[in-house]
Amino acid sequence: MYEIESKFLIRGDCNNEVLNTIGTLKNNWRKTFIIFSLIFTFAFSFAQEKPNSFATLLHLEINSHYGFLIPHHTEIWALTNGYFPVWEVSIFKQTDGRKHYHYLRKYPQLGVSYLYSDFGISENLGVMHAIIPNIRLPLISGKKVSLSFGMGLGVAYLSKKFDRFENYKNLTIGSHINAAVNFKLKSRWKINSRVHFNTGVSVLHVSNGTVKTPNYGLNVPAAFAGIDWKINTKEIKYHKPEILPEKKGKMNIRIIGSLASKQISRQWDMDFMVYIGTMILSGYYNNTNRLLIGIDGVYDESVKYMLEQKEQPTEELMDVAKIGVNIGHEWTFSWLSIFMNLGYYVHNNYENDAVLYNKIGMNIQIMKFAFVGVNLQAHWGQAEFLSFGLGLNL
Repeated sequence: MYEIESKFLIRGDCNNEVLNTIGTLKNNWRKTFIIFSLIFTFAFSFAQEKPNSFATLLHLEINSHYGFLIPHHTEIWALTNGYFPVWEVSIFKQTDGRKHYHYLRKYPQLGVSYLYSDFGISENLGVMHAIIPNIRLPLISGKKVSLSFGMGLGVAYLSKKFDRFENYKNLTIGSHINAAVNFKLKSRWKINSRVHFNTGVSVLHVSNGTVKTPNYGLNVPAAFAGIDWKINTKEIKYHKPEILPEKKGKMNIRIIGSLASKQISRQWDMDFMVYIGTMILSGYYNNTNRLLIGIDGVYDESVKYMLEQKEQPTEELMDVAKIGVNIGHEWTFSWLSIFMNLGYYVHNNYENDAVLYNKIGMNIQIMKFAFVGVNLQAHWGQAEFLSFGLGLNL
């Protein structure tokens, strides 16, 4: 009898062990299932966040501009026969939110444009080839119609420049290589998911910054139309950063030292150095744009030369130096920024200079506290000098 009871007890223990093992397997299976489900869900979510391919973001654009030369000097009237076309081919990338400024600027477009014009078959200007990196900032983003503002700074090559004997009428351009600045207000009209029709207005400025004179510069306002074609059919996935920088209200002081070399029309074979010192107070009024208030000090050797020709004093620093105050606006894009300023000379002994001056340029951040920049200073349509500088953020 004791043997029978022992057998039953043994069987009961076995049954309990089996039941416990099955329960353990069930619990482990549930845990395993949950773990694999989480891994699968994470992997699926990660796959959904896969970045857009480079080709998905690319667009090709062809525009035809039709404009004229602004005759800010009477000699310019004779250079063209009136209106003429400027042809533009651009390739650009649609930003998708991978960087903070993409989202904050409503997903701008970054690109490079090639421009060609024969200025209406001008005998004096020849043909122009220009390469201009640019950015297009959305102003209005609709499903069918959108509006953007574009700006770019690049290089232009003109086949004909001033020559005292063979091309003496061309007082606008003194060198083959020039700076090119382009502004564009563009509307896009959706035809289908890949094709848009473009219309708008543009302004092109070409000048060498008086590195070589004569240099009146070329200013070409135009109206344009064209086609924008998305290269592949994949839909772009736009992203919103989880954390956005808080820059609104932040201010700093910048100290900038710049150099330029220029010529003047009265001495075409002489080079004059220009030394510029600038102090700027800048402040973010939102997370992407800054207001600028600054003071410029300019020592221009060409001014000293011209004052000496008039037998005016040049011994003291302030006899030659020019002091100006300016206000401006700066668009920031991660490590790069583009700025425009309008200034007023509060001290200038050289009476031939205009009272107002304007500046356009860009800065490239090389360290947290330092940047390099290029700046084209002009008196409205006529360039004064093209400077390169080093700046410090205080």
